[in-house]
Amino acid sequence: MSKGPEGHAVILAGGRGTRFWPLSRREQPKQLLDLTGDGSLLALTLERLEPLVPAANQWILTSEVLAEKVRKQAPRVPAAQIIAEPVGRNTACAVGLAAALVQERAGDVPFAVLPSDHIIAPAAEFQRALNQAFAITRDNEVLLTFGVTPSRPETGYGYIEQGEPFASAAPARWVAAFTEKPDLPTATQYLEGGRHLWNSGIFAWRPSVVLDGLRRELPDLIDSVERCAASGEVGTSEFSQALKTTYQEAPSISIDYALMEKAKNVVVLPASFSWNDVGQWVSMRELWPLDKDGNCSRGEVLALSSQDCVVYGPERFTALLGVKDIIVVQTKDATLVCDAKRSQDVRLVLEALQREGRGDLQ
Repeated sequence: MSKGPEGHAVILAGGRGTRFWPLSRREQPKQLLDLTGDGSLLALTLERLEPLVPAANQWILTSEVLAEKVRKQAPRVPAAQIIAEPVGRNTACAVGLAAALVQERAGDVPFAVLPSDHIIAPAAEFQRALNQAFAITRDNEVLLTFGVTPSRPETGYGYIEQGEPFASAAPARWVAAFTEKPDLPTATQYLEGGRHLWNSGIFAWRPSVVLDGLRRELPDLIDSVERCAASGEVGTSEFSQALKTTYQEAPSISIDYALMEKAKNVVVLPASFSWNDVGQWVSMRELWPLDKDGNCSRGEVLALSSQDCVVYGPERFTALLGVKDIIVVQTKDATLVCDAKRSQDVRLVLEALQREGRGDLQ
């Protein structure tokens, strides 16, 4: 692969992974787990960025409670480029801070923003696509997002409607519209129409472009993150205090709502790689081997007259008898049994545990 414009990458690694309870917990969330047998999702994310984005150009934003574990899983990323957010404020604040830091430390170079908990393959194709994204954003005042060709009428994803071709940068197109989590008839229409892509949550742009966009929408936030970036090196008392002030005052809003859905200079690049956001337990059907009845599992499982089940129980034997389309997850202190159709609602269990004061299970 030819070397393109030098770029940076910002990995967002502060999430809770609530839909993967009871395996995913506050202090060991989804991105730090090995769900495939090839390493943690965070480690795989960092690995596939190279050689296009070396560790010296990688940044990680995580939470204070996860920072030490993230540092252990990312030993090659400079310590000054692993930022521990004092409180969660969604992705607009994280992106704004990252843009200000990249600009302050490296200049107005293209950088990608990507979640730490997606499965993408093959790595070489991802690198090729990211290289193309860096070339587009280096030379144009655009906000670029990657779109994924739908394989089913998924109602849990956001969708991007493709507009007119973007200059000569085929297959990139201008974004005509964003739609967040449509109902089933609408998702089916999008699938059949061929103009819509899933919103992958992977972006690329230059710091100046995204900061200008956010300044139009959230001027106070951008003033704050720029002061924070200029306050000193990570780890100094000046930076820590500025970071705390920034996050205390920042609105909790996603980059999609804050900027992408409002901006006029948004381009979508259709992904040429396979993508799985590993958003819930049913995602394992695409990652773990299926038996003849559509069951997938980690651990010893006996499935009798059972179909389309997902089982995680590596430390004990699990028997299924006469069941269909359920999820069973067993850990040392908790067991989840769930209708697979309600896989996205697992977070409701955590909300109930919080109301009952069961911090030991969160």
